[in-house]
Amino acid sequence: MKFNDIQKKTEKLLIINKDILRNFEKNENTLNNNIKYWLKTKRLIALKNGVYIFNEKYKNENNKDFYFEYIANSLLKPSYLSLEYVMAKNQLLTDAVYTITSITVKTTREFSNSLGTFRYYNIIPELFLGYRTIFVKNTPINVASKAKAVFDYVYLRFIKNSQINENVIKELRVNWENLNKNEFAEFCSYISLAKSKNLNKLISFIKKL
Repeated sequence: MKFNDIQKKTEKLLIINKDILRNFEKNENTLNNNIKYWLKTKRLIALKNGVYIFNEKYKNENNKDFYFEYIANSLLKPSYLSLEYVMAKNQLLTDAVYTITSITVKTTREFSNSLGTFRYYNIIPELFLGYRTIFVKNTPINVASKAKAVFDYVYLRFIKNSQINENVIKELRVNWENLNKNEFAEFCSYISLAKSKNLNKLISFIKKL
């Protein structure tokens, strides 16, 4: 089947994989050669091994952030957007962020492709919460609340680090003032849930800031 015909048949899909393409070409060698050619001619963009998007669909998408976020959720499941990416979107970090960061219960890993870097950090199942599912163009995207994104950020840095003091907290470059009272209370609830004496030290230092 021709490439344009495949595009038409799968036009509602934001991401395709090799299994989907096998529906159009049963011969594995021919399929592999076709994929190699489509990648070379930039008709397809490889996200990771066996997972692709149509270059034309990506270029025509006006809301690139939505597309990136959907890709992040899709490359590793279950996962939700969090950490620096969500914090930066909510003016909680003073530094620019160029990596799309997520939380998962699977092992920590990273996927780099021509679109960017998608990084996933492991957290224990008991703390895999504090996110909501939003819908953009009827497509679900899992994203952490502001408070949970900050908690994930400090949790990964301090759960095994006893060196917590005021200077270390300042070096995080977090705009704590951009968490309102309710959001800070939510943040504290996750600290309590983590049951870590080390993390409990954070609260008093943060309040001083």
